[in-house]
Amino acid sequence: MATSLPDARERRAYVALACLRVLMGAIFLAVWGDNLAKGLYSGSGWHGFVAHYAETTKVSAYGAFLRHVMLPHASLVAPGQLVVELLVGLCLVLGLFTPVAGLLGGLFQLNLLVATSGTTDWPGTYIALAAICLVVAVSQSGRTLGLDARLARRRPRPRLPVY
Repeated sequence: MATSLPDARERRAYVALACLRVLMGAIFLAVWGDNLAKGLYSGSGWHGFVAHYAETTKVSAYGAFLRHVMLPHASLVAPGQLVVELLVGLCLVLGLFTPVAGLLGGLFQLNLLVATSGTTDWPGTYIALAAICLVVAVSQSGRTLGLDARLARRRPRPRLPVY
């Protein structure tokens, strides 16, 4: 029996979303590995890196938040960021709890957008990455080529949209 065109198109769209999900996960894991190699997840490494954003961001309230809340606690925040970036990357690659990982990834990219607002970074990069993360989150792309599919078979309608 031949597959109808809309069914084939729909399958290709689901696979494309799954590919975007894996790509975003790979980006998170690549940046995580690079940051780990540079020592940015140590208290002093993270402090030095983020202090630059605190001084250069065009959003003064955000700069003050970094200076007065985050930087004094760099030794606690740095390992927390290490874990969050690693988990977001792994969850996106594996398609596990994709709506949550996509939402966290999108928020993380928007945070970078604000942080880099006073630098030479092109803002479109963070806007595009945030948009991809949010599309991945709402599309439940982990249900295609991901572990969320197994969870959905057991319980198709969870109370909270976590997969």
